[in-house]
Amino acid sequence: MNTLKNFRPVNDYEKELIIDSIGKISPNSKAIFEDGLYDYYLIFKHNKQLKNRLQIYLVTHDKAKIESLNNLHAKIHSIGLYFGFINKGIFYLSLEGAEFFYKKGFLSEIKYVYLNKTGEKSVLYGNNILKSMITKTSTKLLKDDFLLIFNEYNEILAIGLSKTERNIIDKLKPKDIVAINLRDKGYYLRTPQ
Repeated sequence: MNTLKNFRPVNDYEKELIIDSIGKISPNSKAIFEDGLYDYYLIFKHNKQLKNRLQIYLVTHDKAKIESLNNLHAKIHSIGLYFGFINKGIFYLSLEGAEFFYKKGFLSEIKYVYLNKTGEKSVLYGNNILKSMITKTSTKLLKDDFLLIFNEYNEILAIGLSKTERNIIDKLKPKDIVAINLRDKGYYLRTPQ
């Protein structure tokens, strides 16, 4: 008997939601589902803050370890790599998932923004990306593109959503917003424990 009511493998419908959403970010990213090295698990969290969100975790393919978890009499809160969440039929990729994809080479067509030191600090405090913070952007940047936000050392700081097109950025004022900060690495330090 499975005592972990909040933890299970993703079903076919959820897997399709994830594949479709990831495919919109980068067509190459679908290959991660085809290699068989990873399994995808869902943890259902019911609380006011998360609003019944279905959290998705990427776990290395090891059925024996996962099956041994079924003997636990406690809830699982996290396992493997936090990959993103499903809310209202849409999958949202996490910062950890985006970084994983980038390092594995599955986000070759992803749009990006590089920041100066001032921008790096500002983004890690949860702020949006202003024109004055940017040192480099994708040449084909369009409004509402999913973005990886880098510092000058090629480290991913955040994921974002562009609010303008590349050809318009040069015409903006220094304080104009170029991208919205969706999630940054400073979030974990700002979250109450």
